[in-house]
Amino acid sequence: MSLEKHKALTAVRANAYEELFGCSPSSVFPSHALFKKPNARFLIDIFVYTLETKSGDIEVTVTNWMSDQRMVDPDYPQEWHRRELIQYFPKCTDGHARRLHDMAWLPLFDDFYLDTHHSVAWEHPAVAGTPWKNAFFLLPIITPHREFMFEVEGDKVSFLWHVPISDEERGFKQEHGTNALIDRMEAVDLPWVFDEMNRPAMVR
Repeated sequence: MSLEKHKALTAVRANAYEELFGCSPSSVFPSHALFKKPNARFLIDIFVYTLETKSGDIEVTVTNWMSDQRMVDPDYPQEWHRRELIQYFPKCTDGHARRLHDMAWLPLFDDFYLDTHHSVAWEHPAVAGTPWKNAFFLLPIITPHREFMFEVEGDKVSFLWHVPISDEERGFKQEHGTNALIDRMEAVDLPWVFDEMNRPAMVR
């Protein structure tokens, strides 16, 4: 994809995001700051939007580029998705932005289909010394974000919510299934605003 085409699609996404969040980004992590040697095929930026909640301001963090490329379901080649990732933080750090970048980059680089209820094994957490190094993907819990859609090249684009999980939680999902892990999320009242230092374990 040409840089000019990517810039045009970035403008489409930026306009759609601004309409959804009601503001311009409070900060941007450009791809060249997140990846030492950016691949021109995957210039993934991270946009951060500051939103007011009853508990105070949070930062909603979204990817910009993932939906430039279709992800095709190998079992149903006639079906595909275009997605962007979303995650919620008290404050999005460089490490958080880099982690979200990597999660958007991986299925594009390795050419695999990433969808809701899928999980991805990863070696490093965003914050060293914490156990939340793997990834679990769901539709966003916030209704406007779950229902949000826009178009890229005639295809619908929607969000996947990135939920970091531990090795134990990923193992639990593999053994008992996705719905069992979601039940554990509900049982511990898992916060949707992700804070490594205030995140209950779903399994022990």
